[in-house]
Amino acid sequence: MDIIFEKVEHVYNANSPFARRALYDVDIMIESGSYVAVIGHTGSGKSTLLQHLNGLLQPTSGIVKVGNQTITNKKRQRNLKPLRKKVGIVFQFPEHQLFEETVEKDICFGPMNFGIPEEEAKKKARELIKLVGLPEDVLAKSPFDLSGGQMRRVAIAGVLAMEPDVIVLDEPTAGLDPRGRKEIMEMFYRLHQEKRLTTVLVTHSMEDAAAYADYMIVMHKGTVWKTGTPQQIFQDSDALAEIGLHVPETVRLKQELEKKLGIAVPSPCLTIEETVDAIQKLFSKVSAHDE
Repeated sequence: MDIIFEKVEHVYNANSPFARRALYDVDIMIESGSYVAVIGHTGSGKSTLLQHLNGLLQPTSGIVKVGNQTITNKKRQRNLKPLRKKVGIVFQFPEHQLFEETVEKDICFGPMNFGIPEEEAKKKARELIKLVGLPEDVLAKSPFDLSGGQMRRVAIAGVLAMEPDVIVLDEPTAGLDPRGRKEIMEMFYRLHQEKRLTTVLVTHSMEDAAAYADYMIVMHKGTVWKTGTPQQIFQDSDALAEIGLHVPETVRLKQELEKKLGIAVPSPCLTIEETVDAIQKLFSKVSAHDE
């Protein structure tokens, strides 16, 4: 399911003394099945952009197309239920959205609200709790008796229970320790591949964007500054620095190696694995030359 923005503008409190333009001239296309990272400094328009994906916000002008559904400001959008079923959003700190007395009821709430029978919803909950890496006996517990990381997994299972075609991740690792961050991001990547989900990651982490996304959208002051693959985006660290962003640590290490040693490292070095591989090859060449 492709997502297209055509000349999208969004103004908060339009036609009032408190009007503030958050988006303007946004033209993007997110292809079905892709993994796209949206990055940008605080206030760049990332969060406003993502809220247009399932109709939480409507454009002040322009058009948003999600599959066969078109959202404009020309008419009140009456039936957004199908869209919100297709596009699931995992907001920052999704565990704050938990409210039911048991984990099972919390996961079942969304599907049952869309008319799915209780038994079918419970079956789905049993499948999903394992998919997010939790034991089945968690279903009978109160979500508020779980650890923060477990609560987040339960909240994610609740979003997945709607069987979305698109999953939008708004800083999904906020507040987690490094191990928890890696586990959650690996889980989303696995889901992206296994379920062929269109995945949109909104993040401040250049490392996560580099490691998982196959395409990137850079936002700056409410509009699209640049789009491209991670290799294309991170090749110009000086330009990124001018808009308050930085390249991943691995790319910085590559650049320092090139400066110190006076050689070009052909690998993009977007991940730790790529960096280790590039350094091993570099030292193998040096050793072979010395012999």
